[in-house]
Amino acid sequence: MSSVKLRKEKDCLNCGHIVEEHFCPHCGQENIVVKEDAFHMVSHAIADYFHFEHKFFKTLKPLLLKPGQLTKEYVAGKRVSFIHPIRLYIFVSIVFFLFILGGGEKEKKEPAPKKATATVPLSKKDSLQKDKLKAVEDAIQYVPMNASIKDSIMKEAKKNIDADKDENIEINLDEGRKKGKWGFSKLSGKDSTVADYEKHQAALPAAKRDGFIKHYFVKRSIELNQYEDPQKKFMEDLMHNIPKMMFLLLPMFALILKLVYINKNKYYYEHLIYSFHLHSAIFLSVLITMLLRWLFGFVYDISGWLEFGCTIYIIWYVYRSLRTFYNSSRWITVLKIFFLSFCYTFVFTLCFLIIIAVSFAMA
Repeated sequence: MSSVKLRKEKDCLNCGHIVEEHFCPHCGQENIVVKEDAFHMVSHAIADYFHFEHKFFKTLKPLLLKPGQLTKEYVAGKRVSFIHPIRLYIFVSIVFFLFILGGGEKEKKEPAPKKATATVPLSKKDSLQKDKLKAVEDAIQYVPMNASIKDSIMKEAKKNIDADKDENIEINLDEGRKKGKWGFSKLSGKDSTVADYEKHQAALPAAKRDGFIKHYFVKRSIELNQYEDPQKKFMEDLMHNIPKMMFLLLPMFALILKLVYINKNKYYYEHLIYSFHLHSAIFLSVLITMLLRWLFGFVYDISGWLEFGCTIYIIWYVYRSLRTFYNSSRWITVLKIFFLSFCYTFVFTLCFLIIIAVSFAMA
């Protein structure tokens, strides 16, 4: 019951229907006085919060300790005491991905790596110019770099030899191989800007121009090259799109369940509810494992045992929840788990490829 005052009037402020008691029978809005003071506003918000908290913790017990039972009761119509499966999944997944994406250790600052160089002894007293150039060529022949870069190094070496600037020539082997923070080189491409690429494409005959797909991806590669570390930018966008991928994965997994358990005569939405409950439980088990690993880390590192226990729990949970909700025999459930694992891997890979394409397009 709400702590705020009820209106004396019986017309609903939202839809205009007659309200006989506390809530409008047409739209469900409370027939309360809207001009409430600050105390009532705060107390009402707190009551709503603890109402959600009460339902959340009441949902956790059957979700984690009685696999499949929560889904079974929810489908049977016992819903008032539990959080809606989608609302539960959204809340759990937000916390889960916040920890996964933002909870890692900060990267340690390492000193800048020394430049890879080769010092080629070239005495003024010895040999002819061609012997000196041969020594430089031998020093760089096994270094992975483009032919154009090797030519520029050879030209610079020849200039130095001609001028007799130094007795030794120091060659920077990292020249032309700019790397990002993650150790990747820039995306390849001869055009540095989209305008240059479009200009070169326009100059080619129509038959030799890039097709629509290649044209699009080359443009995106050039645009990514404008960032200091293109791969890091791409990976950041990819990781932030994984939560969106799950909303594509879960309905597809529910469809697989529908096909695998077609003889159970369950509606699609029932499989979808099971899918949301299953993934919520898995995310929560991983979060609990991470919390325990952090707590035990102050005393003794047992992260290996905790991860092993979490894996065993997830396997047991999947098996037990399938048996409870679908009421299948032991060995039929085991066989279907293997088949579902194969299908899930395939669908997950498909969704992941779609997210990679989306991340590349939106980077």
